[in-house]
Amino acid sequence: MRTAVKIIAALLLCLSGTLAQARVTTTTQKLISKYIGKEPLRSGIVGILAIRENGDTLASLNKQVKLVPASNVKLITTGLALTRLGPEYRFLTTLAYNGEIRDSVLVGDLYIVGGGDPTTGSASSCAEPVEATFGAFRAMLEYAGIRRIDGRIVADQRCFKRPAQSPAWQYEDLGFNYGAGPEGLNFFENAQNFVVVPSTPGLPPTIRPVYPDTPWMSWTISATTSEVRTQNTLYYINSASGPWGEFFGAFPADRNNYKFQASNRFGPWTYAYYFYNYLEGNGIEATGGYADISPRGFVRSDLLYSDIGDKAHPQDSLTVLGSRLSPTLASIITDTNTESDNFYAETVFAAIGLDMRGSTDREESAAAEESLLKGMGLNPLNSCTLVDGSGLSRKNYVSAEFFVRFLRKMLAGKARRPFIDSLPIPGNKGTLKYRMKGVPEETRTRIRMKSGSMNGVRCFSGYILPAPGEDKDRTVTFSILTNNIPGQSSTVYAILDELILSLADEP
Repeated sequence: MRTAVKIIAALLLCLSGTLAQARVTTTTQKLISKYIGKEPLRSGIVGILAIRENGDTLASLNKQVKLVPASNVKLITTGLALTRLGPEYRFLTTLAYNGEIRDSVLVGDLYIVGGGDPTTGSASSCAEPVEATFGAFRAMLEYAGIRRIDGRIVADQRCFKRPAQSPAWQYEDLGFNYGAGPEGLNFFENAQNFVVVPSTPGLPPTIRPVYPDTPWMSWTISATTSEVRTQNTLYYINSASGPWGEFFGAFPADRNNYKFQASNRFGPWTYAYYFYNYLEGNGIEATGGYADISPRGFVRSDLLYSDIGDKAHPQDSLTVLGSRLSPTLASIITDTNTESDNFYAETVFAAIGLDMRGSTDREESAAAEESLLKGMGLNPLNSCTLVDGSGLSRKNYVSAEFFVRFLRKMLAGKARRPFIDSLPIPGNKGTLKYRMKGVPEETRTRIRMKSGSMNGVRCFSGYILPAPGEDKDRTVTFSILTNNIPGQSSTVYAILDELILSLADEP
């Protein structure tokens, strides 16, 4: 008898949920019903929720189902960072030394003490030219009267805990630039560009580094050139344990001068190398060369021998020459969301953990975010599981309802303006540059949203702002998440665009 009662109760609960959803009779809800019953959405999993600021539900489907959100995770990372750290927050890089200055000679090592700035050497719009940063450091040396360094240029990345890359990321992603992880000191987003030139089918392609220069690295090319009009499956494996990498896969014979964007496991070392060369080119010699700090705290001048040599000096024992500030967090976050920059997102994720928990360990950063969400009145339990800041991991799970609740909280919060301004506009630039190109500008500019994509995953979450003259209560907050739909990107995107534009046109 008790079993029967439980079954009836469960059926009534499901029925009530179905009826509640059925009460949504908008044009968008009818479109959802049209598409959800046929491919490609039918065989996948879809979660949707769209709510006006006045509380009207415009669309709803599986809103509580937790799905892999890909880069939609960046919405939570950047929103929490703006709320906690503030839009004017900046990362600090400090120039310091051990030893003493004698007759214009620094007898000791020069330390570049990183504070996590992700922008040094980056090509993103918020980053300043690397020459400006190096020029500022050179001016600090000249002000201190240092004309030569009888010691090493040491990249000090100890601010961030290792490993730089998350163990929750897929192995195949680690060799690409979007799988690069942040350190306490970074250069060119810890990435490296190669040019690939095909050869005769069956023979290895020619692959050479373009930027940054990394003369300490050795590469093996185990990839082959494939026939024309075949798939490009080129990939790269590298290691933080030593200066070598290997290329695998196949590269089509009809693709020429292709740019392959890889990760660089030795970003701090690269920073020290480029600064050493900059100083030498400007008349300041460092007789000891360049180095970084090994995971066990040794100053290493040879990447093959990480833990042989002297221990790095404690940071609080160094003499400070000066510091350099990064661009503002607001500008970094704008680039993060516009370009879906994983590296910036992971740096911001680490900064939250460092600020709240004193550590950049990913578990600490995730715990810090959970605490912030609870402080906003959002309990992540059963609705939101986060293991990184970028969304690269498939171990992130968030429901459409949680995204909408979070985004609505951001609308009412102190970081509302910089957060909305950080979100890209379809047809403008970044990851949405080619979305909705034929849609009138007055409609496109009302849409501020973040995309999220990986194999089988296509997501959009964000806002549709009121038309000029309309009440702000007509603002629509929405999240559309699709999973398990591989190989049909253009079809899925066309459907999602239609749904979003339908929401924008709802009376």
